[in-house]
Amino acid sequence: NNMLGGGSGQQQGSNGGGSGGGGGSCPGTPSNITQQYPPNHPLSGSKHLCSICGDRASGKHYGVYSCEGCKGFFKRTVRKDLSYACREEKNCTIDKRQRNRCQYCRYQKCLACGMKREAVQEERQRSSKFSIKSEEINSTSQVREVVVDRFLEAEQLGEQKSGDNAIPYLRVGQNSMIPPEYKGAVSHLCQMVNKQIYQLIEFSRRLPNFSNLPREDQVMLLRSGWNEMLIASVAWRSMEFIETERPADGRNDGRVTIRQPQLMCLGPNFTLHRNSAQQAGVDSLFDRILCELAIKMKRLDVNRAELGILKAIILFNSDIRGLKCRKEIDQMRENIYACLDEYCKTQHPTEDGRFAQLLLRLPALRSISLKCIDHLNFLRLLGDKQLDNFIIEMLDTPL
Repeated sequence: NNMLGGGSGQQQGSNGGGSGGGGGSCPGTPSNITQQYPPNHPLSGSKHLCSICGDRASGKHYGVYSCEGCKGFFKRTVRKDLSYACREEKNCTIDKRQRNRCQYCRYQKCLACGMKREAVQEERQRSSKFSIKSEEINSTSQVREVVVDRFLEAEQLGEQKSGDNAIPYLRVGQNSMIPPEYKGAVSHLCQMVNKQIYQLIEFSRRLPNFSNLPREDQVMLLRSGWNEMLIASVAWRSMEFIETERPADGRNDGRVTIRQPQLMCLGPNFTLHRNSAQQAGVDSLFDRILCELAIKMKRLDVNRAELGILKAIILFNSDIRGLKCRKEIDQMRENIYACLDEYCKTQHPTEDGRFAQLLLRLPALRSISLKCIDHLNFLRLLGDKQLDNFIIEMLDTPL
């Protein structure tokens, strides 16, 4: 939808920086700027920049010059009445490179720059009278920016909407090979994993095109990919518990030493210490997840949007036997690769190898996930009911 909302917005700014909070004026964006660029510049041909993040504006949306990404973000926030929380001090920098880091501050900046909630509601009422033309989104990169926002939204909503729901798949039963003194702790761990499987299905259902696939293919993709996606999330959450230190010689040359990780974050407010993993005999898995995944993510400073894209790449695996829509799934994955590549180039223009470094985590993820399944089978923690049955029940539930 590209209907123009009412009201006068701020003129576009040059850098899009500044905090997410503020009053009526748009923080960090000087007004009345129209900048000229050489013909080969990526912003060539655009008279305005996005008032929120400083990217190329595609027009005036909801009263403000903005890019397709910020326009879509604001529209989804208003239509779905989403609420966000800031992990910092509600003054995060919102620019082209960091606009996806804090949804709270991005939304506050949209409001501060003059975007009007009522314009979104008016657009919805009028939208049935107009047809949407594909040329309204006028560049491939802008299309991909909108899709990246969908991955980020799926990642966040999958966690928010699931609440305390869980799929009773893993459990400590009578036949489980767990010593009595550990049964309570392992049972709690199983509950954490069961809850996250539920969240992963919620996440997958919200991905572009997933719901268009045959139900059988949806089930096979989830059955094959849940373990890898879950481990990716665990590694990403564990980044904040990884400690770094500067060189002892005091030189500030960019070198950072990472200490051996001691904590793995299995879920919100639930961490596993290395000593506990050692006592449970899973210290090798513990070390692999943290050293091969979490530390690498820490060095790359992987954000939540990139995590969502990587999980989508894992999910849309066309190599699974028996898929009805193999070609379509393969094309979906190719499109996601292109999205990630474009995202890396725009958000991290100085990091030439970032796209490849992110994809290089996937083989390690696959290898670690197979080891995890081996452990679950050995410890007899898999439930009697097939995972497929739980997945089908969830897919049949309205979003």
